[in-house]
Amino acid sequence: MAATFPLDIVTPERTVLSESVQFLQVPAVDGSLGILAGHAPLLAELGVGECMVRLPTGAEERLALAGGFLEVSRERVTVLADTAEFANEIDATRAEESLAQARDMLQRLDGSVDRETANAAVRRAQNRLRIARGGE
Repeated sequence: MAATFPLDIVTPERTVLSESVQFLQVPAVDGSLGILAGHAPLLAELGVGECMVRLPTGAEERLALAGGFLEVSRERVTVLADTAEFANEIDATRAEESLAQARDMLQRLDGSVDRETANAAVRRAQNRLRIARGGE
């Protein structure tokens, strides 16, 4: 059996996950990071993308993650995310609506929002929809 480490994934609203895991993969702003037990201490800024957690049973959980920070210490790993949702928590219909609204915002750029903010909204909505649909 592979070694495990304690993982906490927390958002401002709730604790999303708090248990021992074998592996964690998160979307950092500079690329994907993989964490195993015994990883060196690390701080990283998180981006938008898929977070994958491998449980001690070998089962994998996928989450839509957007923004925040990762802290790896000798004792535990903590993900402080702006948002984090398991695939089964995402309403695909609402995610599609959010994507349509974000694309509309990007098309009109009427001065109430800048291009970077609109692009970020599109990326978040696309990620949520992809995770909701099982990574297609």
